[in-house]
Amino acid sequence: MEFTGWIYGIFLIVAVLVYWLVPRDLKGYFLLAASVLFILYASPFYLILLFLLSSTVYFISRKAFDRRFWLITGTIIPLAVLGYYKYQGLLKEILDIIGQIPGFHLSFAPIQAALPLGISYFTFKLIHFTVDSYQGNRPEDTYWRFLLYMFFFPILPMGPIERWPNFVNQAWKLKGFRWDYLSEGLARIITGLFKKLVLADTLALYSEKLNAAGLSSTVYWIAIYAYALRIYFDFSGYSDIAIGSARFFGFRVMENFNNPYLKRNLSLFWKSWHMSLTGWFRDYVFIPLGGSRAGFNRTVINTLVVMAVTGLWHGASLHFILWGLFHGGGLIILRLYNKLIAARLPAYWHESRLSYALSTLLTFHFVTVGWVFFAEDFQQSFYVIKKLLFIL
Repeated sequence: MEFTGWIYGIFLIVAVLVYWLVPRDLKGYFLLAASVLFILYASPFYLILLFLLSSTVYFISRKAFDRRFWLITGTIIPLAVLGYYKYQGLLKEILDIIGQIPGFHLSFAPIQAALPLGISYFTFKLIHFTVDSYQGNRPEDTYWRFLLYMFFFPILPMGPIERWPNFVNQAWKLKGFRWDYLSEGLARIITGLFKKLVLADTLALYSEKLNAAGLSSTVYWIAIYAYALRIYFDFSGYSDIAIGSARFFGFRVMENFNNPYLKRNLSLFWKSWHMSLTGWFRDYVFIPLGGSRAGFNRTVINTLVVMAVTGLWHGASLHFILWGLFHGGGLIILRLYNKLIAARLPAYWHESRLSYALSTLLTFHFVTVGWVFFAEDFQQSFYVIKKLLFIL
């Protein structure tokens, strides 16, 4: 059920109308039922899989407080399911590379399995719930509230990766209908549809030239600019529709984008791009690894690991890992710049408009060139990069 399709529009309108008509103590159960229908429309198998997975992790999490075994179990299970459905192709890609080494003859045939609806976002919410249960940071819950948190259809397919405490504090506690729920929600949905259907889909006509060979450097520059804007409008547009849909039901879920291309350094970019994912990796990967507290060398390693995993989460191919490492390298260079150069520059320079403009322009172009590794495989990526640099 595409967010930009008419079927979703009808489904959303009917769900909102019924939701505000049913008694207050039944609203949560109705919303859960509507979310079940949403998943059922995609596939009955998806519904069964997500139900069994979420139920298993929920009951494991009940035992997880300060018990490492249940923490590990509740983390491994959803990661194993995600790996089965999403990363078999990556395993084959790696084994094919190893198989080219003399003396190694490896082969692997991936099992063809369609990716379940929202499985990546689903997995991260399950891990967040398990870890917070282990740490004792989870508010009082019930099984049905947990299922609504996991199945809540506006944010199920593409996020944001909402946190349990924020969601459960709103669920079952709504006071009643307010017109601003509709006005705010409708404004966000219209904005999202415009971004996706008008801007992103138009820019796709130009960005698709990244797949071609034999074009001029100017054409590739136009294509990569178009791709940078397209991916932003596409993804932020979907986020707007999701946030607006949730607002119709009185929920205020977390934001995902905050003008990322207008930030003056790469660190600020990542704090503004896909913020729910960035925050998740910070809290559940970077900080547990030691963050930036264990010296420069350890910080470098932690940064590269987190960004490589970030790339891997976006796609099951080695070029996504390369994209993540490209950004990891940029973040390390930024840290070195701040340590060795920026601290020695006068304060008026940092506060000047020229400094802001130059740093913002540099950051935007670093991110834009990096999208080449995201969009294309190794061979095409390096070919396009050479053309962008006027080498060929």
